[in-house]
Amino acid sequence: MIQKMAHPANTGRIEEINYLRGFGVLAVIAIHTTGYFTKVESLNTLVLVNLWTDVFSQFAVPLFVFISGFVLAKNYPKDFPWSGFYRKRMRSIIPQYLLFSMLYTVYNNWMAIKNNSFFANLALVLKNIWHADASYHLWYFAIIIQLYILYPLIIKVYSFFKLKNRAEWLVVLLLIMQTSFMVGIHTSFLPGIKLNCIGFLFYFGLGIYVLDNFSSLSKAYIRQTPMLLAMSLALTVGASFAIIIGLKIGYDYNSIPAYFFIGPELIYPIFRVITFLVLYNAARSLLKKRRSILAKVTNKIGDYSFGIYLIHIFFNQWIIKLLNNYQIDYNDWIFYPTVFAVTFVLSYLSIRLISFIPFSYYLIGTQSRKRK
Repeated sequence: MIQKMAHPANTGRIEEINYLRGFGVLAVIAIHTTGYFTKVESLNTLVLVNLWTDVFSQFAVPLFVFISGFVLAKNYPKDFPWSGFYRKRMRSIIPQYLLFSMLYTVYNNWMAIKNNSFFANLALVLKNIWHADASYHLWYFAIIIQLYILYPLIIKVYSFFKLKNRAEWLVVLLLIMQTSFMVGIHTSFLPGIKLNCIGFLFYFGLGIYVLDNFSSLSKAYIRQTPMLLAMSLALTVGASFAIIIGLKIGYDYNSIPAYFFIGPELIYPIFRVITFLVLYNAARSLLKKRRSILAKVTNKIGDYSFGIYLIHIFFNQWIIKLLNNYQIDYNDWIFYPTVFAVTFVLSYLSIRLISFIPFSYYLIGTQSRKRK
């Protein structure tokens, strides 16, 4: 009989998680802001600053996947009815995904949709839903849905390894699988592979493992924050080195040969884990000062992180078009902080307002406590 995983914190809320969600969604907005450095024609200080910000901020999706593994293991640690699990998981993500896939399809293809037949538009919507192509940030949903589907199997495999006192071996195995996959997609060996959740299995499994050992691990790196932060910043520069070389040689970002990215893929897992530790220590610090304005704001951002993730591209694209009308584009320093600030503020305010609408949970994954 499989032993029940020992979760000392299983009965209580782990409040640091909400701060981590806040950090994660801010990093997502940073990625979709700084990513425009790829359109700057020459390698200069503006490019370097935004490249390093972008590379560092790429912890966002791995962090969300890590949190998903952590929370699922907390709520579904061993035997549970699969039907209830899938029903609850799909309710928490499918209505929102379908809604925003349709909205982004219309937003990004309005001119074509006006001239297409009903069936052509329906085919376009269905294709975008199936391929998670309605907007460039919705690829995350394909990954998380795949992981939800696989979770009952993953937790059984984890429980088996744990029963043999080999849980760490499984985490290492997932690391090898993930790294091999991510290196492979930059070669000709893995063309057309759609099971992209393999590229995040390590982070998902790590979330399960950390929850299982939370009491000991949460206290292990509290005093190492300065060293961990220095390591994370150093790895940011190291992981971007190959890209800088490619740009220096004369490639534009989109034409840099794929093999330039193999080295960074070997660095990323340890880089992300170190960054997770830095962010967790920051979350603990905010939790101790929960009455401060910064702590309250970060916690509230975490509350609305899912909705902000869904809606922010609308405002991101709107402010970029507005700035372009005033001849401010990705070649200007003011472009990046302006796009980030406006995208964040409008996304946050809109999700907060929508959360008061009845059944807003099925729209943005959030329901106001007052509405509840």
